Amino acid sequence: MTFKCAFCGGSSLTEVLDLGTVALAGGFLQPDGFSEEPKFPLRVHFCNECLAVQVVDIVDPGLMFGNYFYFSSQIRTLRDHFVDYATEVVARFLDAPNSTVLEFGCNDGVLLRPLANQCVRTLIGVDPATNIVTSINDSRVNIINDFFTEKVSVQVVEQFGKVDMVVANNVFAHIPDICGVTRAVHNVLADDGVFIFEVHYLGNIIQGLQYDMIYHEHLYYYSLLALENHFRRHGMVVFDVKPIAIHGGSMRYYVCKKESRHAQDVSARVELLRQEELEVGYHRLETYAKFANNVAQRRDRLMDVLNNLRAKGRRVVGYGASGRANTIIQYCGIDHTHLEYMIDDAPAKTGYFTPGSHFQIYNNSILQTDHPDYLLIFAWSFSNEIAAKCGDYMDKGGRLLVPLPEVRITMHPYSSDVL
Repeated sequence: MTFKCAFCGGSSLTEVLDLGTVALAGGFLQPDGFSEEPKFPLRVHFCNECLAVQVVDIVDPGLMFGNYFYFSSQIRTLRDHFVDYATEVVARFLDAPNSTVLEFGCNDGVLLRPLANQCVRTLIGVDPATNIVTSINDSRVNIINDFFTEKVSVQVVEQFGKVDMVVANNVFAHIPDICGVTRAVHNVLADDGVFIFEVHYLGNIIQGLQYDMIYHEHLYYYSLLALENHFRRHGMVVFDVKPIAIHGGSMRYYVCKKESRHAQDVSARVELLRQEELEVGYHRLETYAKFANNVAQRRDRLMDVLNNLRAKGRRVVGYGASGRANTIIQYCGIDHTHLEYMIDDAPAKTGYFTPGSHFQIYNNSILQTDHPDYLLIFAWSFSNEIAAKCGDYMDKGGRLLVPLPEVRITMHPYSSDVL
């Protein structure tokens, strides 16, 4: 089958990583759904024409996002992050009492609330997950329970006028019609408006071997090189970038229309990042072939550790039933001989089972009565926060097994050994 690039429409795509045929990372389910659980190929390709790295196996977005399980506000690290985010972007770009901001993929309002606290006049949140947006319940926010499309952008302009800022966090990589949503952003923005989005950075995925960021929700893995090519085709300019520590390493991109005043003042950070990407080879196919080989080695190392623990009779439980966990579990072949069950802090997941692997999910409180030898920390980028939550468990001799970026065992929040 010949695939077309989602960005430039070209047909010069090369497969760089095959993660197998897997269940949807966010498809948590009950036992009565095990027999009919759908699975899909998960393959990553590189476009030799526009340099975009992308999953080519497209799944119906309604199947993935119609009833979502990820509530951002339940993670303290994210709450704190978005308070700082709101403070920065308002101070830098907005006259808050006279401004309009739209966020698509707004989730449960984790950014909209601090923006409201910054006294932004009009706030619009767009998200298709009905169960998530109904939890916002804030009269300061106008909710549109839908995908952000060109049609929705026209409706927004008719009702609210052009907006001064569009924000999108950990969602600009999720959208099959990426050109359509980019046109929607262009349409809804005022002439000097800014589009700010955060997304996991390709450089961190490659350098940290973060293959767990790859699943069907995450269709794209952005380099600045590919984004500049994309936005140039849509009359827009990346005028600033900012590395962000969240989610194991993200990048915040600042984009405007090419006629905007911001386009006349492109940050030196953009040029520096562009040169860095050229030096490490994010425009070359061989970079991705090396990445795939290194990922396979990291998988084998983790499985060696789990098999050794099993042979010694050690009990292991997973912590963090995220999409990232499901990629690791399914790609590595972790089964019930390696892992007993999963723990997750999101109440909405309690009592459900992980997709593909069917581990039952419990709340953190289970550690008060059960004491496994190891917690396999799938939410490894939040390992310090999890260690703090599990202080009693660790005080009693519990250990954390962290799979990335190196396989290591932690016996104290500040002491770990790389295996």
